[in-house]
Amino acid sequence: MTDVLLVSLGTTRGLRLADAQLVDMLREAGASVAAVSTRIGLTNALRRGYPVNDVVEAIAARRALTAGLRRYRPRALVLSSTTVALLAGRPPVPYAVWLDSPARLNRPGVLNAPLHLLERRQLARARVLMPHSPGTVAVLPAGAARSVLVPPPVPAVAGDPNPVRERFAVGYTPDPKAKGLALLCAAWGQAALPGARLLIAGIEPERARAFLARREVALPVGVELVGMLPQPSFRDLLARARVLVSAAEWEDFGIAPLEALDRGAALVCAPAGGPFPALALARSLAPEFVAADRAPASLARALEAAFAAPSERLADYRVAARAALEPYRPEASVARLATEVLPALLGS
Repeated sequence: MTDVLLVSLGTTRGLRLADAQLVDMLREAGASVAAVSTRIGLTNALRRGYPVNDVVEAIAARRALTAGLRRYRPRALVLSSTTVALLAGRPPVPYAVWLDSPARLNRPGVLNAPLHLLERRQLARARVLMPHSPGTVAVLPAGAARSVLVPPPVPAVAGDPNPVRERFAVGYTPDPKAKGLALLCAAWGQAALPGARLLIAGIEPERARAFLARREVALPVGVELVGMLPQPSFRDLLARARVLVSAAEWEDFGIAPLEALDRGAALVCAPAGGPFPALALARSLAPEFVAADRAPASLARALEAAFAAPSERLADYRVAARAALEPYRPEASVARLATEVLPALLGS
């Protein structure tokens, strides 16, 4: 018999990576763990938009859950995302839900009201919830089960961040609309940053150019589209960059900005919707590095402030950033899993 079965949505590489990290943390906390992933199959053709996409994925997750219960006979479940939980009903064992943002926040509107009802029911039935960030806790529906913070882990890089930073910023825009590629380029074009470069990763250059052309936004001088970098190469950029700039319209969690802070880059942000924990950290660390609104001129001023900050100010910033990341370290999550989540699920 397995202690915990994790049911993974697994529809993106990021979700698969995060779920694999959670499996590792649960094992380190002392549980035996198995994992199953959803397979959407022929119903994938029905996915044309929300809320239908969520229903299709929830049905596939229910199939994976049923098969996993039969195969592994677990003592408890971890359902990764509210989508996985939507149609789980009343499983025969206690369950937790690991979530970055509830549907009532990132699926607003009357059209999604049925999802909100299902979500409220399933989050109330859970034995415990494992939200990714304090912002997630703040927007959970009334009556939801108690919460224990379990974010995707941000392991600390060995040693102090390199104090000698190169004169470039990094942008990460895998989804050019949601991650604000047009705003990012417009702001960079307005910023007075002679000799500075902006390296945009996470998107193929052809796709980025096509997106900008449709919006009649020119690629500014000093911007390089570096494409889809391997994770070690991207992290190396963060360790050398002066700034990571986020122009995202919405962030449920956002691991790249947290990794940037850990590697010593200053975080420049535009205001965004969603729980987005790094935005709150950025405001606490250096409010002048956060744009007042989503106008290109505002983000340009925040970029100028970060590039103009003296080295002593940035040294203090890096120390404070490392301290602020402590709740997101894997060691902290493993401790909470061992002392709060597993006893609640396994009754020990």
